Amino acid sequence: MKFRPLINGRSRIFTCLLPVLLLPFFLAAQSKKDLEDKRKKIIRDIAATEKMISKTRANKDATYDRFVALQNQISSRESLIMTIEQELLAAEEGISRNQMVIESLQADVAKMRDEYARTVRYAFRQKTLSNPLLFILSASSLNQAFRRWLFLRKYDERRREQARLIRETQEMLRNKTDKLQATRVEKEQLLITMQGQKASLGEELTEKNNMLKLLSRDEVRLRADLNQKQAAREQLDKAIESVISAEVEKRIDEAKSKPAPKKEDAAPASPAPAPEKKTVKPEKPAVIAKPEAAPESAASVSASSFGKMQGKLPWPVEDGFISKTFGRQKHPTLRNLEITNNGIDIRTDENEQVHAIYEGVVAGVQYIPGHENTVIIQHGDYYTVYSNLSSTSLKKGDTVKGRQAIGTVSTNAITGTTELHFELWRQKERLNPGAWIKK
Repeated sequence: MKFRPLINGRSRIFTCLLPVLLLPFFLAAQSKKDLEDKRKKIIRDIAATEKMISKTRANKDATYDRFVALQNQISSRESLIMTIEQELLAAEEGISRNQMVIESLQADVAKMRDEYARTVRYAFRQKTLSNPLLFILSASSLNQAFRRWLFLRKYDERRREQARLIRETQEMLRNKTDKLQATRVEKEQLLITMQGQKASLGEELTEKNNMLKLLSRDEVRLRADLNQKQAAREQLDKAIESVISAEVEKRIDEAKSKPAPKKEDAAPASPAPAPEKKTVKPEKPAVIAKPEAAPESAASVSASSFGKMQGKLPWPVEDGFISKTFGRQKHPTLRNLEITNNGIDIRTDENEQVHAIYEGVVAGVQYIPGHENTVIIQHGDYYTVYSNLSSTSLKKGDTVKGRQAIGTVSTNAITGTTELHFELWRQKERLNPGAWIKK
């Protein structure tokens, strides 16, 4: 007696390929989380910037600083709108994928139910399930009876398995339907959020244009202020270069003063000296001793590991935004004028603590008018510079741990802005700190 299989080939193929079909959903979920995290971070940055803008809104002397903060706010707002648009696109794709899977699951459940019903009806027509005991006892031999018992047992297991697959597929169908509805609700909320952000962006662009007109009338004062800041910046550069040059020369002198290894330590003696060996120059083995191979200070020990930290280093302050980027750039308000920044400026909250971004040794502490206290920390061949500190307890030679508090950011008494100037050097080469700290 032949029976139809409880699970046909198409059902088996669907069951086997189900993980493959669902793989894009797991990848989409990961991408969705990345977009959500990015959106939340931008919203936090916007809230922090808004607080700093509000703090200087009533201060006429802080118009320029408020304009710089507003520029950053507009950029963050545009980035937020772009992120929301990406989330909306991902939501649309998620809805489309969920609908596709729901349709496939619905078709599969219908096929499994139909197949299950036809199999049961066929079995009852053949009288195999009406009286299982009679079916076994009517066997012509003990061996046939045993085989019939095994068949009924296997048949019952497969029938339960088919029922289980139907239940699981129905549950998966319900989950996908719920997710589809949740995605649609989320999409509506994102649309509302985006409309609000676009309205805020329009208001900020209008305010920016008004502030730009106001600043253009005060060009003489802005140029005088810029010249004053440029003089202070040049003094800071000289101080940093002086400290770093002294440290580099010190390391070179220490390397030269190290004794060369003895001749017998550099090359073992030959067991049987031969006349032709005398032509070998004795001074060559001594060259193998390199300064970096010898034990060095804590700052030098961390040099190789520091070089691998590009893009992974923490921010020197907990909260804030980059108000001025690295390198040569156009002045925000003065036309036909370019300025050069050897580091980055980070606008932050009042009384914000500054932390060392990596372990090292203090190479110098300087007080420079216009930049107040400046701390230079050596990390082997690398140096980090923290300027515009109102106070610091460090002194030259102190060992510093990563994330250790090294001072407090100074607040401008006139404008009320709190800004850290941060630089990164590799020996005498200036690097872009923005490429080294986490985004």
